[in-house]
Amino acid sequence: MSFLIVANWKMNGTRSSFVNFIGKLNNKSNEITSKLVICPPFTSFPSNIELNNNIKIGGQNCHHKEFGSYTGEISAGMLKEIGCSYVILGHSERAHEKDSEIKLKSKTAIESGLHPIICVGENSEDYKNKKTKEVIEYQCKNRLPTQGEYTIAYEPIWAIGTGNVPNNDAIAEVIEIIKLCTGKKHIIYGGSVSSENIGNLLSIPNLLGVLIGSASLDFDHFYQIIQQVKKKFSLN
Repeated sequence: MSFLIVANWKMNGTRSSFVNFIGKLNNKSNEITSKLVICPPFTSFPSNIELNNNIKIGGQNCHHKEFGSYTGEISAGMLKEIGCSYVILGHSERAHEKDSEIKLKSKTAIESGLHPIICVGENSEDYKNKKTKEVIEYQCKNRLPTQGEYTIAYEPIWAIGTGNVPNNDAIAEVIEIIKLCTGKKHIIYGGSVSSENIGNLLSIPNLLGVLIGSASLDFDHFYQIIQQVKKKFSLN
């Protein structure tokens, strides 16, 4: 199973910068051993973009309905139609989403032929009160679909964009909690991932990918992460 590297651009980037970024990745595709998923803003999706086999495109959200009077929303089917293979769901920056809503979105995404990357993670208060296990178990039960293939991203809310990352033992412990709750093995980590800490994160047992935010916007920085992953797994 290839190591999964997901780039969440959030509300950054233009169509031209996205095309340029993908062009650079395509040019280096022979050197890339990971599976890459780039998730730009919806307006950055160009038509007829060429992608090498190990590069996929994803959305940052979708609605749980396929169509209707939902101003500002986009459906899983629409994402599929414009070339997406993946979609990020349940990110904490999508404020006030209920677990039940995330579960419905995940189900719809799978039915539409997308592979959901579903985020779980505790906030700073729960972390300080040592409720991480309780929160993760609840989220696994209430926001993950009962059928279909998907990836789970452990992304502690207090780590996003802060530069603070849990220690490896803490991340490994959450991975085991998720595996016990779900029986799923494809679990990735997100939260202040960078070229400076990826080497350390790669030593975590059973970690099969990373979800990267701001560090994915700069091509050189992002490519450093790709190269470190390649080096790590070429030595195993």
